[in-house]
Amino acid sequence: MSNYIECNDTVVFHPGYYIEEIMEESELTQKDFAERLDITPENLSLLIHGKQSLSMDVAMKLSEMIGTSVKYWLNLQNAYDALIAEFKLQEERNWNVQSIN
Repeated sequence: MSNYIECNDTVVFHPGYYIEEIMEESELTQKDFAERLDITPENLSLLIHGKQSLSMDVAMKLSEMIGTSVKYWLNLQNAYDALIAEFKLQEERNWNVQSIN
C-alpha cells in the first residue's frame, strides 16, 4: 500500500503522508514523534507508509498535538478509503468486461 493513490486523474493522500510531513517539519525523529502521540514507532511507520488506517484514537491524539480537528484527520482517511474502494470497483468491472470478451 502507498501513502497516496491515483484514480481517474484524482490523487488522494493517506493521512500518513501528512503525518510524515508534520514529523519532518517538527524535526522530530520517528521515535520521538511516536512517543508524543503515545503510539509505538512501528504503528507510526505503518501509518506513514499507508499500511494502516488512521484510528479514532490516533486522530484525537494528532488533533490535540497539533491543533487540528479530529474530523480533519478522519475526513482524510475517509477520502482515501473511498478512492481505494472506487479504484477496486473499476478494476473489478474492467476485469469482468475483459472476461466476457
